Amino acid sequence: MEKKCAIHGDKILEISYRTECRCLKRSDLVETLARSLPGGCIRFECQVDAISVDTTMTGRWPIVSTSNGATIRAKVVIGCDGSNSVVAKFLGLRSLRLLPMWAARGLTTIPEGHGFGNRFQQLVAEGVSFRLTPIDDKTLHFNAVHFRPPNPKEYTCSHHRHRDPMLIRQLAMKAMPDDVAAVVRRCDTASLSLAQLCYRAPWHMLLEPFHMGTVTVAGDAMHAMGPFIGQGGSCSLEDAVVLARCLAPTTVAAGDRTGCIEEAIVSYVQQRRGRILRLSLQSFLNGQLIAASSWLQKMMIKAAMAVFFPGNSHAHTNYDCGSLS
Repeated sequence: MEKKCAIHGDKILEISYRTECRCLKRSDLVETLARSLPGGCIRFECQVDAISVDTTMTGRWPIVSTSNGATIRAKVVIGCDGSNSVVAKFLGLRSLRLLPMWAARGLTTIPEGHGFGNRFQQLVAEGVSFRLTPIDDKTLHFNAVHFRPPNPKEYTCSHHRHRDPMLIRQLAMKAMPDDVAAVVRRCDTASLSLAQLCYRAPWHMLLEPFHMGTVTVAGDAMHAMGPFIGQGGSCSLEDAVVLARCLAPTTVAAGDRTGCIEEAIVSYVQQRRGRILRLSLQSFLNGQLIAASSWLQKMMIKAAMAVFFPGNSHAHTNYDCGSLS
């Protein structure tokens, strides 16, 4: 996989990577995981409204209340409910912070083939950073990050999402070459989204209570970060592998199952904290570098990056979280 970076349209750099860069459709990943579960495990059209702990029963099991009025007495609750996580709020995690940037995302399928090969492309123009990633020989994912909203009055609410497909397409095509603009123009409008970027402050990763009893979080609920190093989804899959590995022995444990599960979750949080701290800090510094308006700010951020991440800035992509067993 190669990365092609065009800056202001007058300079092109090509950097070869030793490792692969892959992009997956979220729906394909979810469907693949769902097929491995027994029937009846997934409940549709219901969201978690609240979580409490039943202290009247032995084991301190969490109680989950859903939007359709159901109550679930669970042995384990793993909050993978995104950046607006109800589970994270129950655990007392601090609120996410907003970046002064908005991301327009979408998918384009070209039946005759898109012709971009397996090249991940990043194009940077004034006020926008555009990324084009092939999923297969016919489907492409694009992501355009803008450093200012098209209309500030429309973006006064936290995590506001605009669903006007015409506006999103116009934003994504802004200052892009003709071949890239043509991809955006042919996109699937149902896949389009526009949202303000948010993140969990890296310094909060050191002390945040990522677990309480048998309740914990994973994915964006645990470590929401900007898309600047392309590791948000990969980090979530790492969470799943480590958590499954930690919980596996509890399925055959005898005696106090609650105690065993709590120990497994504590181990999971301990194993993940250092990794998500590093990724969150690197993503945060990259985002600040993009948003910096003065050369002094840029120099200070680059100095910090040289201190915390010396040598290969892509070393985080070679991380191995281990196997399931």
